[in-house]
Amino acid sequence: MKFSYRPLTDHSAILQHTQRTVSLRLVLLLFLGLIISVSLNLATLYIWFYSKGPSNPLFPQALYSPAQDVLEYKTVKFHSGFGHDLPIYDQDPSDEVDKAWESLYEFAYSKIPRSQAIHLPNKTYPILGDSPATYMLALDVFHELHCLDEIRKVMYPDYYEQTAEGANTKHMRHCISSLRQSIMCTADISTIVWQWSEKSQAAKERSDILHTCRDFAKIQEWGKRHFAGAMQDMTIFIPDDLNIS
Repeated sequence: MKFSYRPLTDHSAILQHTQRTVSLRLVLLLFLGLIISVSLNLATLYIWFYSKGPSNPLFPQALYSPAQDVLEYKTVKFHSGFGHDLPIYDQDPSDEVDKAWESLYEFAYSKIPRSQAIHLPNKTYPILGDSPATYMLALDVFHELHCLDEIRKVMYPDYYEQTAEGANTKHMRHCISSLRQSIMCTADISTIVWQWSEKSQAAKERSDILHTCRDFAKIQEWGKRHFAGAMQDMTIFIPDDLNIS
């Protein structure tokens, strides 16, 4: 098929051709502007994200934690702490109860590589003798459970005689303060409800309610995988160039 050039001689044809050309150019310019705008926004987000360092995917404003990747959530029905069918942690003192409590925080001391330590909001101490370098930390949940266990023991001075006698008021104050701040920080907004009780002939508070909880077993598993063992001698100075406040 052979094509030949045909000049536009009719005025209306010339006008229609010009309008189509202008419209096409306008569409192309708008499309190009959209691409540039999206590219600039993506570049800005990229720079902002990497200037902030790693963040919690569920809580973008949260401070970095090396355990954040294992976070999972589940619905848990709390026990009221009353009645006869008490969880092991709520029972009267015994070797079995002590073992159950200690198992909650037995992997408190963790170690992480430098690649994670550089993202911590505060600088931590290196572990002596490790190569490549590792750094020590403890997830606060384990510290809080240890504190709560110490407070629990003070409730039973006859059973934990040595603990009760050696209970340090400053240490207990520290534990209570830490737990208070943690409770206020997490600020659980699950709803306690009141329901009518035929037995009591009154509306009674119900505390065995549903909560959305972090899966504690997953966090325990992380602690076990990163367990650093016993606390090292903290009187030994270890030079380190990790530049965090």
